[in-house]
Amino acid sequence: MLFPGASRAGTVVELGTVGSTFDAVDDRAAHLTAWATLDQRAGRGRLGREWVAPAGKCLAATVLVRTKGLGEDAVAWLPLAAGLALAEALDPLVADRASIKWPNDVLVDDRKVAGILCERRSTGVAVGFGVNLTLTADELPTDRATSLTLEGAEGTAPVLADAILWHVMRSLDALLPALGSDALRTAVAAGLSTIGRHVRVSLPDGELTGTAVGLGPGGELQVETDDGIVDVRAGDVVHVR
Repeated sequence: MLFPGASRAGTVVELGTVGSTFDAVDDRAAHLTAWATLDQRAGRGRLGREWVAPAGKCLAATVLVRTKGLGEDAVAWLPLAAGLALAEALDPLVADRASIKWPNDVLVDDRKVAGILCERRSTGVAVGFGVNLTLTADELPTDRATSLTLEGAEGTAPVLADAILWHVMRSLDALLPALGSDALRTAVAAGLSTIGRHVRVSLPDGELTGTAVGLGPGGELQVETDDGIVDVRAGDVVHVR
């Protein structure tokens, strides 16, 4: 069994070589069922991007979160809640240097180590994420990426993957009652490295630049520009160095 620890947090379907873990999700499955692999060949991210990784060196997982009884405003917080859960899972492995980049990446010292994508399903939300576990510098897709091993994490890919999946599954379940609350908003904001940074945001109708100053009540990124505060609900954000 590849994920013995995570199996204590919920049902884990261990996959072999797959295109994307999203394709394996069964909407009839129980709450917190996870589909996970160390060999995903056609992972996908936001804006149609691909997540490509060498076999055996990255964790790819999708967790089905049933959202019956939750309002739309609460469900809208799931991507950021997942980011918080994932950052907290990685933090002890990298000496507390993990942070969230709005809206769906996890960084270590400003380099991307993990990404999140959420998809609505008939019974809830499929929370997908990928983590660079043991990639070498030569195997990274860009110079803005990193891996846990490169950041000092100890352990084999299976050991790291099991610990991360267990933590994320437990945290997602614990965070559900807090979705949309001021407490979650405060916790996510504290974990965001985007806040306080000068950012460039690509939007469907153009681009804006300014300083990220906070989160709105719906999880939108608040950017202070020359013309005032703009609430960004969707967009591609770059931390300007």
